[in-house]
Amino acid sequence: ECEEWGEFLHCPKKKFTVFKDIRKEIEDETERITGKKQAISHNPIRLRITSPHVPDLTLVDLPGMTKVPVGDQPADIETQIRDLVLKYTANPNSIILSVTPANSDIATSDSIQIARAVDPKGDRTIGVLTKLDLMDKGTNALGMLQGKVVQLKLGFIGVINRSQKDIADEKDLESSRKDELKYFASHPAYAQLASSHHIGTVFLARRLNSILLSHIKARLPALRNRIMSLVATSRKELQSLGEAPSDDADDHRKMLLSVITQYVDNFCTTIDGGRHLTSFSELRGGARISHTFNQLFPQRLNAILPHENLPPSEIHMTIRNTKGARTSLYGSVPQDAFEMLVKKLIKQLREPASWCVDTVFDELRMISEECEPKELQRFETLRDRFREVSAEMLSRCFRDAKKMIESLILFELAYINTNHPDFCDIGAVLGATFVEPLNLQAPPQKAQGPPAQAPPPAGSAGDQGNPLNWFGGKESKGARSATPVGKQSKGGAGEAAASAAAPVEPPKSRSEQMQLARRLQHDREARRQWLQEGLAGVQLDPREEGEIELVITLIVSYFDIVRKNLRDSVPKAIMHFMVNQAKDKVQVELLRSLYKEDLMGEVFVERPETTEQRKQCRQMVSALEKALGVLNEVRSMQE
Repeated sequence: ECEEWGEFLHCPKKKFTVFKDIRKEIEDETERITGKKQAISHNPIRLRITSPHVPDLTLVDLPGMTKVPVGDQPADIETQIRDLVLKYTANPNSIILSVTPANSDIATSDSIQIARAVDPKGDRTIGVLTKLDLMDKGTNALGMLQGKVVQLKLGFIGVINRSQKDIADEKDLESSRKDELKYFASHPAYAQLASSHHIGTVFLARRLNSILLSHIKARLPALRNRIMSLVATSRKELQSLGEAPSDDADDHRKMLLSVITQYVDNFCTTIDGGRHLTSFSELRGGARISHTFNQLFPQRLNAILPHENLPPSEIHMTIRNTKGARTSLYGSVPQDAFEMLVKKLIKQLREPASWCVDTVFDELRMISEECEPKELQRFETLRDRFREVSAEMLSRCFRDAKKMIESLILFELAYINTNHPDFCDIGAVLGATFVEPLNLQAPPQKAQGPPAQAPPPAGSAGDQGNPLNWFGGKESKGARSATPVGKQSKGGAGEAAASAAAPVEPPKSRSEQMQLARRLQHDREARRQWLQEGLAGVQLDPREEGEIELVITLIVSYFDIVRKNLRDSVPKAIMHFMVNQAKDKVQVELLRSLYKEDLMGEVFVERPETTEQRKQCRQMVSALEKALGVLNEVRSMQE
């Protein structure tokens, strides 16, 4: 067999034993990559030379610097070449061979300038002087070789390459090296260097091998750590890809159960709180659902304001239309108008309630996708089936929750409960401020006054002067009282009779009643201004004005009650019909839809990309482990 040959990466398993053919293949490949325009390419031509006469080296032959485009070369050829050279020389692990013709001014050498730009201290730059045989007579490069002109820590080495005529005459390398040594030995300036074998191509090869080995030893700890890090990363990636799927049905069933269990655990943990999908920058999972319930949903409810959605003209017209041809008594409550207007407001709460359901549903869909185990990335069909089953299950829960939220709105519209305790209490207090005259400064009557007299008949002047008679007081049978439950008199029959004959007191102490009256009187003035602006040009008598103010007060009171009810009931309905149902049903639905014998072989088909990625990962691990072994050998040589 031939002891010397070359192999190209683009021609694997093809050995070139004739070096003339190697040169021809380089020219042909260059033309295939860059065309015939003498351009350059960042894609290297990789050539491996096997020979017992060469040291272990990896050389990168970079193009020489060009100032002016030649022929069909692009206008920016200089920039392209400079960027290509810097791409390799900037690597701190590389040794730079700065090649400069000896018959030119070394101070203007482009290679020296680029080397100094990336290696200012000259720690990894070795100078190579060529064309020593072409220098003018009487001159030599001994000063440059001795480092007296430009100083480099690795020094300069002089060589004589084959001339263009030698290449055309196919002069072999062995003959070229002999002629080179003969020239240096016979030259008076270089004879001493030649006798000590410190000049020439052979010395350059040995010197480069020695420098490379020393450089590897110096960089050994960092290189070893980097390779070990790459090995760990590649092994981790290989582990995440898993083993190639088998054809055994039992293995398929075990893997499916494992994937479903992991998916369900991730889904439930993300909702209930845990380490899965923990984020430090935003709310995720159950925390976002809680934020929707406790912050965002109440804000949307509170954004619906009665005075913005019910203009005064609409309230006035509704009251008049509901009365028809009848006239109301002074101080009576327009019940029909109140119910019509408050129902209109309640209907507007449907939008924030529906938004709350939609927002939680979107979050659940995001959770279902983010909780997918890594194994699903390998099996595209299984991942699609997972998403289909999860999406259908969540859609059913969403429809149930949506239906329940709509029912909550209909519940509130079905029955306007004016006997609600909060509504009655507010009504009693507001009634004390909306009917005049009210003498807030009159002192309370003492118990030792004249005998109590019977109350005036309903509708009399005295009855109209008592603000409590708007909402309660000593009314006829069937009317509700404004006196709070549980505050009955503790006396006997005589005291009960006296209480029945005496005027009914407000449900609070006199001082508290006066404070509330003053505050509500201020609110009444603000509402009057709002009414005047909304009913500009409309003449209202005192009775109509009082009715409008009264309806507004009752609407606000009852609307707040409904809003509080929905703020509490909507999140509960969503949790029960959608969130908790999803947690309870996800595993059952996945098992019912996917744990089928006829689907096992279909869903456990790996993507071709995953198979190729696993193959490349294994090759990378193998190559890195070999490199680590080489570094360990170098370290043992160093020791």
